[in-house]
Amino acid sequence: MTKTTTPTITMITDFGCRDPFVGIVKGVILAVNPAVRIIDLTHEIERHNVEEALYTLSYSYRYFPEGTIHLVVVDPGVGTGRRPLLVEWGNSFFLAPDNGVLSFLFADAGKCTVREITADKYMRKPVSRTFHGRDIFAPVAAWLSRGVSPKKMGPEISDYKQLNIPHLLITEERLRGEVIHVDHFGNLITNIQRKHLEAFEDQDFVVEVGGKHFHGFYQSYAENGSDAPGMIINSFDLLEIFCFMGSAQEKTGIRRGDRVHLYYE
Repeated sequence: MTKTTTPTITMITDFGCRDPFVGIVKGVILAVNPAVRIIDLTHEIERHNVEEALYTLSYSYRYFPEGTIHLVVVDPGVGTGRRPLLVEWGNSFFLAPDNGVLSFLFADAGKCTVREITADKYMRKPVSRTFHGRDIFAPVAAWLSRGVSPKKMGPEISDYKQLNIPHLLITEERLRGEVIHVDHFGNLITNIQRKHLEAFEDQDFVVEVGGKHFHGFYQSYAENGSDAPGMIINSFDLLEIFCFMGSAQEKTGIRRGDRVHLYYE
């Protein structure tokens, strides 16, 4: 494990902040390693929404130093036969249920080692059938932060679950993507990257989603002075549809999973 000055664990869950679940998970971690730093990425993932957790993690983990341990507990299958996983990717670690939430890592199999967590020595006992975040993922993350080798957590596996991540369809005259996330502001974030738009540069094109058409890019949100939706390349270099001082999702009715079509006028 490549150590940072202070071990860091990030958390992504759908627990919300009303109940004590987040605090309990942190308590279990700190009981094993009081010196660890815990970063809350979000606890407001839509309930049971594995895909939303996947995209949140995929655009967040890269901003943390090597050696960071990423804990993802969006786990509708808790208590069933689904396995708890530990993934080593590069010099970072990812803990999550085997429900596809780490699928973006599996695309680079040569850089990825996937283990089933079986070593009950590093689990809290008894292990509840309804709270593996507390009893499995939290203590394992904490022991990793103390330098315990991932090899001690369980055997390597290759039959982990993978989700079908939407891919772009790109031709000379058309590009088809998808709305992959609706953020807190109601912005519609797509999987179309800045680089994908290069072929359309200096061309008149239209973006169509759910029968609604959008024209014109802006360099900032405030540059769009109207209440009509506009387009921008966001801080993750992704095409985003927004309404200045409003919600593009509420304005348009477009939702996550809707197809995005970009083509010449």
